[in-house]
Amino acid sequence: MTKILLIAPLGSGASATNVIGGHRLLATDTICELAKRGFSVDVVDTSGDVTNISWWRFQVSRLVRFLRVILRVAMKIPRSQVAFLFTAPHSALILASSVWMICKAMRRPMALRLSGGDLIVVCQGYGVVARWLARRAWMRCSLVYVETMQAHREFLDLPNFRWFPGTRNIRAPATGRRERIRKLIFISRLHMTKGLAEALDACRHLPPECHLHVFGPGMSDTDWSLFESHPRATYGGMLVPEEVPRVLSEHDLLLFPSYYPGEGHPGVILEAFQCGLPVIAAKWQAVPEVVEHGKNGLLVAPGSAGEVRVAIERLLGDPDLYRRLCEGAERRGEDFRSVKWHDRVAADLRGL
Repeated sequence: MTKILLIAPLGSGASATNVIGGHRLLATDTICELAKRGFSVDVVDTSGDVTNISWWRFQVSRLVRFLRVILRVAMKIPRSQVAFLFTAPHSALILASSVWMICKAMRRPMALRLSGGDLIVVCQGYGVVARWLARRAWMRCSLVYVETMQAHREFLDLPNFRWFPGTRNIRAPATGRRERIRKLIFISRLHMTKGLAEALDACRHLPPECHLHVFGPGMSDTDWSLFESHPRATYGGMLVPEEVPRVLSEHDLLLFPSYYPGEGHPGVILEAFQCGLPVIAAKWQAVPEVVEHGKNGLLVAPGSAGEVRVAIERLLGDPDLYRRLCEGAERRGEDFRSVKWHDRVAADLRGL
């Protein structure tokens, strides 16, 4: 039995300062999938309160969390055969390099999974010293999994870099064939760069029978005044991950015009597809790798409420197109089922 030390954010219990995002869901899913394949998984949890807290508290929390993680990795890695770290690109230089040095000293192979779509931007922002350290530390991990095809193409010269997309494996309640749009949904952290303002503005003049439901935790930059006296939108609060399939299945169309800097393969789009919902999304970073315009959704310019509104009106006026997008969404969702991707990861880890 292969013994894996998984180092990832796994904290449970959503709250205003403990937001459960796609990164945590993927790590949790990976534990379950590896266990099904006969791996023994030990865990070092890297999660902590990192949102909606003061600057000084954030810095102290990050330092304490880093030291705690490094200490636990050093204690646990001798009893494991492989280390598997999940982190964001902006944390790779310090955290991933530190874990890699521990693994190197103890002669253990290390796999690294970088989530999000901003790896290229992060690496381009490295100075001379940071580039030197990256090339001689975390980039030398036995395996480096990147979320987007863009990032994989950027590092084709490094044979240890592989593509591991965002994945989901949800089974939605049966709702029957969708014929028309009545209930629209927006699910995300309510950062303004997630396209919240654009979605709300685009829905102000929906037909009376249509309504937009917004779900997600408020962030420090959330403009709550956008909901005041909105004729066609309602804020429904936060959702725990277990509720998402049911809530998505109760709706007809996902709005996700995000232009968030770290956007990769948005998990909510994959979940919507697996529930048979098409999406209106921004043509931003790696989103077009998932959303194919005219096949499973419609792509609009980032930051354009007008284009979101036109896309909604197009689907309202063309039921045949809407039905084709629903069918395409369901097919595309199957491409990102976690099972087949974790089969590949399991084979890779055994190979180490």
